[in-house]
Amino acid sequence: MSFNCPFLLAYHRRHSPPMWLSSFASAADAEPLAVRARVWSDRSCSSVASCSALDDALTLVATSDVTLLRRLRVVHDSFVTLQFQGRSHVGRLRLVPEPIVDSSDDADADADVTLSPLLAFNLGIPLHSSSATVQLSVRAASPQELGLPVQPSTAFRRKQQEQPAPASYAMIAPLLVSSLSCRQHALLQQRDGLLDAIRAHFAAAKVLQVGDVFAVELRETTQSHVPKENERYREKYAPYKCVEVPAACMLQREGEAAQSVTELMPPTLDLDTSLMFFRVEKLDGDNKDALALTVSDATELMQGSSTSAPSPDEATIKHFMMQSRHRGALAPFDSPLPSTTQQKLYEVLYPAQLCEIPVSVLLSGARGVGKRTLVHQVAKQLGVVTVEVPFTELTGQSELHLLENVRDQVSKAQALSPCLLYISHLFPVEKDNEEAELRIGAVLSECIRSLSQNQHSIPLIACVEDANEVPKFIRQCFLYEMHLEAPDQPKRLEFLKHMSASIALSEDVDLEEVAQLTAGRTYGELSAMLADAGSHAIERILGDETDTSEQSFEDLVFADSDDLPHQCSVSAKDMEEAAKNQQAQASSANIGNASIPNVKWTDVGGLEDVKDEILDVVQLPIKHPELFASGVRQRSGILLYGPPGTGKTLLAKAIATECNLNFLSVKGPELLNMYIGESEKNVRQVFAKARSCRPCILFFDELDSLAPMRGRGSDSGGVMDRVVSQLLTEIDGLSGGGNDQVFVIGATNRPDLLESGLLRPGRFDRLLYLGICNERSAQLKVLKAQTRKFTLAEDANLEAVIEHCPTNFTGADFYALSSSALAAALKDRVEALDQQLDVINAEDCYSSSPMTIRLLLNRLSPEELRVPVSQEHFMTALSQVVPSVSPAEIQHYENLKKQYSSRQA
Repeated sequence: MSFNCPFLLAYHRRHSPPMWLSSFASAADAEPLAVRARVWSDRSCSSVASCSALDDALTLVATSDVTLLRRLRVVHDSFVTLQFQGRSHVGRLRLVPEPIVDSSDDADADADVTLSPLLAFNLGIPLHSSSATVQLSVRAASPQELGLPVQPSTAFRRKQQEQPAPASYAMIAPLLVSSLSCRQHALLQQRDGLLDAIRAHFAAAKVLQVGDVFAVELRETTQSHVPKENERYREKYAPYKCVEVPAACMLQREGEAAQSVTELMPPTLDLDTSLMFFRVEKLDGDNKDALALTVSDATELMQGSSTSAPSPDEATIKHFMMQSRHRGALAPFDSPLPSTTQQKLYEVLYPAQLCEIPVSVLLSGARGVGKRTLVHQVAKQLGVVTVEVPFTELTGQSELHLLENVRDQVSKAQALSPCLLYISHLFPVEKDNEEAELRIGAVLSECIRSLSQNQHSIPLIACVEDANEVPKFIRQCFLYEMHLEAPDQPKRLEFLKHMSASIALSEDVDLEEVAQLTAGRTYGELSAMLADAGSHAIERILGDETDTSEQSFEDLVFADSDDLPHQCSVSAKDMEEAAKNQQAQASSANIGNASIPNVKWTDVGGLEDVKDEILDVVQLPIKHPELFASGVRQRSGILLYGPPGTGKTLLAKAIATECNLNFLSVKGPELLNMYIGESEKNVRQVFAKARSCRPCILFFDELDSLAPMRGRGSDSGGVMDRVVSQLLTEIDGLSGGGNDQVFVIGATNRPDLLESGLLRPGRFDRLLYLGICNERSAQLKVLKAQTRKFTLAEDANLEAVIEHCPTNFTGADFYALSSSALAAALKDRVEALDQQLDVINAEDCYSSSPMTIRLLLNRLSPEELRVPVSQEHFMTALSQVVPSVSPAEIQHYENLKKQYSSRQA
């Protein structure tokens, strides 16, 4: 007895007695074994799919445990019978030389076998079981199940040589969903295109059972566009051909003689490959009790009409076939969406597959957050299809038209049952139109009742950007509501790694840094940013004219493959440009854009005490989150108050930069709106955006205009009171624990006008006063920070400038002093250049081309182009700057400081 599997033979020789193969005599009488199985996925060992031919996509059962074969009394490549929840199916057990699961995944390390996706689907195992193991029983297939006669003389023969009996007649029917999705394929537009695909599929024998769903490849190639009459180019498996390209057709480079080249041309080039699913309706053979039969080109095949049945996920099946064909590991194809939300939606929709329970879900989230992808992934988990219809296609001019359109979509969904009915872009209805709300609410209620009156209840899912925009009569029709948040930094990093797996990135691209700089972006925006980065890279490569004489575009095309990744790759600068363009093109409706500012401590002069207090509030929850893990409330609210121009905004930006936090700046008046309810909505959106950008500093400038004292009756409709209440509610929602990492900083010139509820502990409980720098040393630090990028002349003395400055100068006044001094220095430099230009032209008066200011600037060195700021410039600017805060105002702010300092104490 010889073995075709070297691995099994080697194991047998080392570990087993010589006569253990005699147990195959009673393999059919062996008891079924309970095994742990999982469905193949892109995370599985690549040898599972690589060891399988495409013919085994329906029957592959892979294992790396030789003892399992011995317990079943079978050998490699034997047929076994698997049972799962009352269903039986024939599979082919194959031995793979590597573990079938990743050893790093503890949840899957106990799996005994791995099933092909089609086999799992036909057994009734959901394809999402690739992330968990399922229990099923397996035993050796009996001759009766394979349609073979029982012959005692062949009891010891090799089990892998027993092919199921051939079928004399088979009837197949295409799945209705698959027929609709593939109807525009180029192959189906040709005469007998589908017939040729089916013939090619059964050119190799397939083992099928009644009720099995199998996939037929529809491959559109370059030969698909050649007329069928030209048989020379219609050979499907034509051999590769050698074509000699003459020297006249070759590109002649400078200094090289053109030579003829012999190229190896492939027979076809795949343009598009789709899968069309069929179900086996009937099988006839000599043995009527056979569980599985072999269908080949010798079987009489009959195609029936389309049938409504569940369809497997095409992407999973296609990925398995690609890995089987290419014999290697491929990149993952699943989109990394939040698994928790996906699991919640799956748990909500799963009962509808078991009984007639009306299920309706309202899915909300920002545009591009992944609502549509989430619905399709959950449908893949359930093993059903998605019927998607935009709500704009349902609305009509009257209630009758709306009802008719809804009934048409319900009928379509019932014909494709089991499925999901997905209504996108709900809800374009005029506000305060109660009649339209009641009408659409009644239509949706009837739709949900009609969808549940079926053998399988059809869930209804509707998506909106903001659930609060849906009127209450429409919202109460949905049984469940779910909200999708924008991805946080770890999820953005995972998504960027997934999307950039097929992109050539330069070594200077740091995806972690990109994920940090794209706070608040949705999945759609991240995909668009990567596409823009690729466009920038192409424009950079094509438009690079730095050395066209030595390297042309043809050189890039004909470069060696080892050099291509370095020349044609996306650089960090391309990523940065794409991110900046996307931020610049952001809609004006979005209030505030989160970003990490570029303000250092050196830009802020003085205020050391205030800096230390803010760092205590901000850095402690970030560096030591374990201190707040037990539910200890963090102090996340800081109020900066003081005279105008003392650096409140600059200080908040510096804190965000030094702590590496996102900075979201909002001015109070930006949130106010004349329409009822819009101002409160803007407040909610700002805090929601801050949560999506965490860790983040939310900075409210001019807070007194947004949150004045309630009850004064300053507005007739009570809008400001409702805005203040909404603001208080949102701030209270941030102080629950240390994991939120959203810090609220407010700035105001008039803390006495603020709502007193904002200043209680748990909200803005840390009040910091930013006053006037009275000491000369503090003023010198501020002036040095303002002029640190200046080129100071030798006679410039900042200490002498400070001695002449008033004591009531604020940071804004010092900024005005520095700007005026620089402007005076620039003016003097321009006048000097004009005089120099006149002297040059006067000396060379007979020149045909007089000297211009541009030519003069090009001749100057970088040192000569610098503009020095002298002491005279500072003194001239000082005479023009007037203090922005008077001594009386300073005294008023000092009194406020004493008042709120005593309250805080």
